[in-house]
Amino acid sequence: MDNDDSIADRLSSEGQKSPLSDFLLIERINQCPKLASLKSINDTLNDLLDSDDSFVAQIAEVIRLDPSLTTRVLDLVNSIFFGSKDEKRITGVEEASIFLGLNRIRELIAATPIIEEIMELGKNSQSFPWTDFWRHSIGSAILTREILSLTDQKFEDEADYVAGLLHNLGKLILAITFPDLFEEIYQKTNDKIEDFLAMEKQIVGWDHSKIGAYYLWNHHISDEIVEAIHWHNEPAKSENHRQLAGAIQVADFITRKIGVIGLERCTTPSNQDYLDLEGWQILFGDREDAEKEIIEENLNSTIERISPTLRGIL
Repeated sequence: MDNDDSIADRLSSEGQKSPLSDFLLIERINQCPKLASLKSINDTLNDLLDSDDSFVAQIAEVIRLDPSLTTRVLDLVNSIFFGSKDEKRITGVEEASIFLGLNRIRELIAATPIIEEIMELGKNSQSFPWTDFWRHSIGSAILTREILSLTDQKFEDEADYVAGLLHNLGKLILAITFPDLFEEIYQKTNDKIEDFLAMEKQIVGWDHSKIGAYYLWNHHISDEIVEAIHWHNEPAKSENHRQLAGAIQVADFITRKIGVIGLERCTTPSNQDYLDLEGWQILFGDREDAEKEIIEENLNSTIERISPTLRGIL
């Protein structure tokens, strides 16, 4: 039986939306092809790799602009060098690039289809706003790091940036793996992100956070990043990495509020404030009022400073 036909039948039967089974979801996500990189980033990387004057730091900086390429680099370095030992997993792109070497990075680029090929694979997902997805991902990564810099928790590697960059990867997996269901969800307009999450759970069975977390876990990304991404919309449910999950939630919200919305047909949250978010309370709820004011001033100054950059990304 064709999986897509059975899904369509399930959804059309008397107009009822029946979520997919965990077994089917896992099976299809496991079969998801390698994710595409933005072609302009591939071209830039190729130029750097062909240059005698390039440094690993420059190459890593370009890789950090691409959620899918970041995923593949970390997956490859951890699966080759560190197996399944979580405590030794690499989360930094530059460190991973050093381990892999330039030839292996070049192979990764050459072996990965560009966006147009993935769009053909997705068939019905032609309207996926790829550039908007990447722009929002990069903006959230930058702000996740900026927000965590205001806390007492420090990240010696790049787990903060990588987690912010990959927080919505599940949406891309959904678009590729279940294009019809993706279209049904993301062609609709909602006032709140929570409405999209509810639709994902009702129609698919898992929301994009769980889909992305499972995909990343299956590709050797550290538990720290996987758990934070899984719970970035509900950070209080994270058992071990609430601060990172909370920072992603706040960063995602602020990135949308300044107009870098991503792919959702969702109104900009102009009537809400990041101070009301669960993630903000996790990060700064126990601070004294005077300290909170200083933190808010610093963050608002940061937002004002980097907003033009975020809007102009890609």
